[in-house]
Order: sequence, then structure tokens, then C-alpha cells
Amino acid sequence: EGKYYEASFEGKDGGGLSAHAKVHIDILDVNDNAPTISLLPILNPIPEDSVPSTVVAVINVRDRDSGDNGEVNCNIDGDLPFRLEPSSENTYKLIIASTLDREKVSAYNMTITAID
Repeated sequence: EGKYYEASFEGKDGGGLSAHAKVHIDILDVNDNAPTISLLPILNPIPEDSVPSTVVAVINVRDRDSGDNGEVNCNIDGDLPFRLEPSSENTYKLIIASTLDREKVSAYNMTITAID
């Protein structure tokens, strides 16, 4: 919420003399916020004749930490016919990686992991 704090101090002695000082305290970020994921489906349901490389969803990841602590990587757990491709900062495309066949597999349960 804040990158630094500043405070001004004044010291006085009994003889009427005084001095002033300003203290600047930098706050270092620690990795204390978990990343969050939001998903925007593009195709729902996904036609089985969709060609590989078709984008089926856009995934946005955020981490309130700053610097290296705020960098997030995403991956799909398991062996599925989908892949994640970085699109822009904090955004990934969920893409069909190989041919789909509804008669063999009619639904997929997918876990996307975001690691900061």
C-alpha cells in the first residue's frame, strides 16, 4: 500500500536551540499475497472440429506484490490437449494443442496453477 514513510522530527534543548531532521523509511515488499486468476471463455462449448491453435479462453493473473514477488507463472496440470501461451503482461491464451474427439473424451477437467 505504501513504498515508504517519511517523518519530520524537531529536537529542542532547554536553552532555546533546536534542530530538525527528516527520516525516510523504505518499505521492502515481501511475498505475502497469493496470485489471483480470472478466466474469460471465448468458446463455450468448444466444437470438436476446432483446429489446433484455436484460442478457447483468455486468462488474466494478478499478484498485489511488487517487483520479483509480483511475477506470476501459469501452467496446466496434467496431459491435456490444451496449452497456455503468454499473450501480454499478466495474460495467457488457453489454446487447443491437438485434435479433439468428443466420442473419446466429451469433457475435460483442467487445473491451471499460478505460482508467484
